[in-house]
Amino acid sequence: IFWIGKARSGRTLRDASGRFLSKRARERESERARDSMAVAAKPMGMSPRVAPSSSRRRRVVVATATSSSARGDGVCDGGGASVARRGALLLAATATLTVPRRALAIAEKPVEVANYLEAAKGVEGFYEFVPNDRETPAIRAGTIGKYRFAMPGTWIRRTVANILSGNYCQPRCDEPWTEVLFQGPKEGSLQVIVSPLNKLSRRSLSEGESIDAVGTLDGIINALGPNITGNTIEEEEVTKAEAKQIDGVTYYWYTLDTPYAKTGQHQVASIAAKENAVFVLAVSATDKQWAQNSKKLKTIQESFRV
Repeated sequence: IFWIGKARSGRTLRDASGRFLSKRARERESERARDSMAVAAKPMGMSPRVAPSSSRRRRVVVATATSSSARGDGVCDGGGASVARRGALLLAATATLTVPRRALAIAEKPVEVANYLEAAKGVEGFYEFVPNDRETPAIRAGTIGKYRFAMPGTWIRRTVANILSGNYCQPRCDEPWTEVLFQGPKEGSLQVIVSPLNKLSRRSLSEGESIDAVGTLDGIINALGPNITGNTIEEEEVTKAEAKQIDGVTYYWYTLDTPYAKTGQHQVASIAAKENAVFVLAVSATDKQWAQNSKKLKTIQESFRV
């Protein structure tokens, strides 16, 4: 009698009629409650999943959020903050994808220049590049003025390494730096290099003076040739050199055949001076590229203005 009373006094569950439930009855009630939760979860877009357990008494029902968790509306698998974070990340990713394609293209410049540059006047199929006020470290620092040139619409812009851009030394760089790089799918590539004037001349340019006041055709290419090709320039590698007067500014035009150049065997370059800087536009190509596109590459060279 004592044992029965002890056992009964330890019971804590009763059914709807108020009767005490046995251990087996309590387990059945737990299973029915689990099934009811699973049925209720289905209309909400939740898939029930029973966590594994060695004891039937320790089974729990886990509701895995599907479409609701993707929306981040608070339905979660035991961690509302976790789903909220996932929802926020999904929302951010969606917002990125909705940015107009043109804006992304202009920011990264991995597409053809015809998509964001203005057509060059008088040269069909060419597009003119003019750097904006924040385009390069030297322009931002006010070290140099703007320049322009035209190139085929299929060319794309390449990234200039920070160490080559002059970003660390502006506005007082002692060595030449690379302003911009562009590359064509089959024609070749180009670079704009700027050298501080004091590297080539002991005096500043007066009003109206140009590259011819800095040095001769031979002297300028000997001084700046290694920056164009990555190697020294021999006299026989300069196949053509001429001075051109355009809008009151003198330009030195060069055609080079440089078999040991790092940038390609064939080069055309246009060099000009303005204020305290010497500007170099250099276009490079392999033998095959030059044979098929030399006219286009010379058009790029002749379009350069400072």
